[in-house]
Amino acid sequence: MALVNGVAGSPPKTLTILGCGTLGSAILFGLLASSAEEESKQVSNGAAGQEGEKRLSNGYDQEALEGHGGLQKPSRIIACVRTEQSAECLRKQLAALKRTLSVIVVQGDNARAVQAADTVLLGCQPQDLDSCLGAPAVKKGLGGKLLISILAGVTIPQIEEVLTRADAKATAKTNGVNSHNGNGRTTSIVRAMPNTASFVRASTTVITACSIATPSSLRLVEWLFASIGTVTHITAAQFDSCTALCGSTPAFFAQFIESLLDGAVALGLKRSEAEVMAANTMKGTAMLILAGERPETLKEKVATPGGSTIQGLLELERKALRGTVADALVRCTAAASVLGSKQV
Repeated sequence: MALVNGVAGSPPKTLTILGCGTLGSAILFGLLASSAEEESKQVSNGAAGQEGEKRLSNGYDQEALEGHGGLQKPSRIIACVRTEQSAECLRKQLAALKRTLSVIVVQGDNARAVQAADTVLLGCQPQDLDSCLGAPAVKKGLGGKLLISILAGVTIPQIEEVLTRADAKATAKTNGVNSHNGNGRTTSIVRAMPNTASFVRASTTVITACSIATPSSLRLVEWLFASIGTVTHITAAQFDSCTALCGSTPAFFAQFIESLLDGAVALGLKRSEAEVMAANTMKGTAMLILAGERPETLKEKVATPGGSTIQGLLELERKALRGTVADALVRCTAAASVLGSKQV
């Protein structure tokens, strides 16, 4: 399938995902699920002769996100992977889905995929930033486009530095004539940190943007991540701590549930049944807190005087759960802050 549309008229708006690993794939499949749901609602509303309320399933007002000028949402996605094995695996997963968006899987050709894109989602490993964006052809292809980075620990200035070096390489190859990033067009960069719950459209995403990002670009970014969860705007200085809090803690929560399962099995419960009970209990607790219940108040309500819950809480205190978890988050933040310095 051709990457560049050769048909007369406006080509489809294209989102290229550079790197479909765990997080990139979660975003891809979350977007496909969101698109399919939106299409289904439109069909249902049309059959009923109703306009229907334009809200995403997570409560976001779609019309507000799209803005008065309208939002040009991508109708095609190019998913880039490194190996043929990854490409074949992704194609099999896509073949099993009923989807409304066109998806092209590309292996080992980032330059063409970027050139065919309107928006690029950068999802490679942080240490691969240079090799992913450093090629002059990739830099030129990014000219005038929106680049959304989901790389942990990699700042917007670091990305700009890599693109500047690519410009210098192009200048040297053209005997001192600078390519000016595709005829003088500047790349607009937005930094985002979603998490793996993107797959089930329950991600918690934080975003921050460079100074030249336009309102229309920010609306597109917010629409994209609101399609797969919730979105919060933060400052660049807060990004590493939010990377730990939003991006890393799904692993923390999974380990906590795993520990509960070990205890449940020791008490004679089936692991599969205990897993459903523990996960739903965590989900219900989160819903109460999101509804306005304070964590400390919720704890006090459950831990009644002389009951069994307070005995378990005291054991967690004896094992320093609070300090251990808080320290884990601090160390995770420190580690995230240096990921960008490990570029090769």
